[in-house]
Amino acid sequence: LVSKFYYLQVATWENTYRPEWKDMDILEWVQNHNADNNHMVKKLAGKGQTEPADETDLKRAKRTVWQRMIVGVTEEMEESIHRFNIVAGISDTSVRGRVCMKQFFARSGKEKRRNSVSYSKIEKGHPAWDYLAERNQFDIELYELVLKLFKKQKGLIDSYRTLETWSS
Repeated sequence: LVSKFYYLQVATWENTYRPEWKDMDILEWVQNHNADNNHMVKKLAGKGQTEPADETDLKRAKRTVWQRMIVGVTEEMEESIHRFNIVAGISDTSVRGRVCMKQFFARSGKEKRRNSVSYSKIEKGHPAWDYLAERNQFDIELYELVLKLFKKQKGLIDSYRTLETWSS
């Protein structure tokens, strides 16, 4: 949610662009302007955004993710995209695949990806972090599960990589 706050301050190409957030403090935003809470758990549990999430919804979301999804994490975006490509049967070793990966992940000098924005992270203990954590406790638990699953799926994805190498 913090990245959303900063991203939408500058993302003029987005329908949800919010220039009025540019001079706003993050704490003011989380307390007065952010309507999201437990967004992912609600989505996976089939609930509307204005409905409250509960433990049953969290269990349903965790089960769905664990049993039905190959997960990726933004902190490991390039690895995540590699994994999605492998599972989908898309070769990132082909010329087209290499060009695509380079377009999104190459970092040269002053090059900046269009959909990225730099900002100071807020840490646990910061009033905005605490406020968001309290209202998104189920999403935080779901994210912790996703991190575990990301590590666990490495072996599975590596077996797909091996198959891809053999079939080449």
